[in-house]
Amino acid sequence: MKILDRYIIKSILKISIVAILVFALILVAVELFGRMDSIMTGSVPFKDILQYALLSVPQYLMMVSSLAFLFGTTYFLSMLSANNERIAILNAGMGRSRISLPIIILAIIITLVSIFAKERIINPLIARHDTLGQELFGLSSSNDTRNIVLKDDNGYLVYTKRFISSSNTILDPVIVKTENGKIKSRIEGEEGYYLDGVWNIVNANCYSMDESGVTITFDPLLTLNDFSLEPEFFQSENLNVETMGFSTALSYLKKLKNTSPQAWQEKCTDWLRSLFSPLAIFVLMTVSATMSYSMKKNVLLFSIIQSLCIAVVYYVCDMVFSIASHQGTIHPIMSILLPVMITIGINFIIDRLGRLLCAVFSKK
Repeated sequence: MKILDRYIIKSILKISIVAILVFALILVAVELFGRMDSIMTGSVPFKDILQYALLSVPQYLMMVSSLAFLFGTTYFLSMLSANNERIAILNAGMGRSRISLPIIILAIIITLVSIFAKERIINPLIARHDTLGQELFGLSSSNDTRNIVLKDDNGYLVYTKRFISSSNTILDPVIVKTENGKIKSRIEGEEGYYLDGVWNIVNANCYSMDESGVTITFDPLLTLNDFSLEPEFFQSENLNVETMGFSTALSYLKKLKNTSPQAWQEKCTDWLRSLFSPLAIFVLMTVSATMSYSMKKNVLLFSIIQSLCIAVVYYVCDMVFSIASHQGTIHPIMSILLPVMITIGINFIIDRLGRLLCAVFSKK
């Protein structure tokens, strides 16, 4: 039993690791080719470009790992059938599930390790890669946003034409205070700036509303002590929540849900998809492990075609449900679960149909 497990795991890992390295090196070469103009003109030192390319390697390793493990598993199992090793295993009294079980366990372990590595190692390197790209090639990194509408926990609703991240300033703000669903006051100003934990509104026109009517006052510098939104919420559209730490992202999303539900829906979807992106490794390895491999000729070719078709189904479902989650049609967690369930379900149906057809034709 242990010999068989070691043989299966060692064979799959050997093929998959080679495939990962080859795919990742191809992507690094493509990135270096894309920066060829900077290399040829000497506008950016080659050592900096090389550092930029090397920092992209962990990201590329994660990108190609699912397809590499799919290829490694499919190649091993198809060769197992082509070389009649599967027949020897079955004749030894071990069922088909005995071959699939160590593969599924390996897929679970690799997925969990990948999730941990992405959180602790890969995300910080991706952040460093993006920062270096901004420094070397002037890639866009502006956190300034326009036409923002937010609300806070204290009943404030704010609209501003523009947020300037460098000075934590909002331009032409309109701030409305509500209580029990009724408007109590409205503040219009030329600009607002964040200082010592509070917002200050310059040249503020204040409209206070009560039973007697509307009272209009002017304040050259109005301090809003109970207006709780911090500056980062005004740049929420550009914050990269995917590279945040786990606890930081949870705290940010919790506050964002109360201030801007639509932004929360989008950011939560992006964060969950980034966090659980290694789940594709488990799905595709499981799909490959549960295929029949019953073709008598060209088993490798047909197995790879079938596994790639299932992989396309998974990634198309992932894209479709991601768009649906961004638009608020489904909950963000469903954008992770539905592609997994649909892909495994389709693979199960195809496998059952294949067995049924094989049984029918064998009788004839």
